[in-house]
Amino acid sequence: MSVLHPLFVHLHIAFLLMAFLAMAYWLAKGLGSSVFDDKIYRFARVCTKLGVLFIALSMLAGVRDGFQGTIARFGGAHGGWLVVKATAATVMLGVSSLFLYFSGKKPRYLQEDPRVLAWCLVTQVVGVALMVGITAIGTMLVYFRGSLPRFTL
Repeated sequence: MSVLHPLFVHLHIAFLLMAFLAMAYWLAKGLGSSVFDDKIYRFARVCTKLGVLFIALSMLAGVRDGFQGTIARFGGAHGGWLVVKATAATVMLGVSSLFLYFSGKKPRYLQEDPRVLAWCLVTQVVGVALMVGITAIGTMLVYFRGSLPRFTL
């Protein structure tokens, strides 16, 4: 396994988690004080953009490692788990891109449009849930492979 895959994986996790936490803080602060800080919202958008970039790079490195990696291979005993991870990562890329699409409709003052606000919040929550699932499968493959059932396609 090359150094690129862990680097890209950890960077997209960090950026997407920062985006989620920024949106949660933006919402909590805005609901609590009726002042929605546009800087926090823009920070969440920038973190999501960087997260999308590193998701794509991570997926490329992951596919490369899945074909020639030493930990798990697509054709190996746990290859099905790699397919599940790749599918979930593709969905996560789409969900994060949806956040950028909807938040781009209101690049400032998101709270003015409740429908766009709801879509943005839902995509952030779904994106983080997918990230947690993908991370759990990856952790199991690397550190606890013996406890995972064999899953081939």
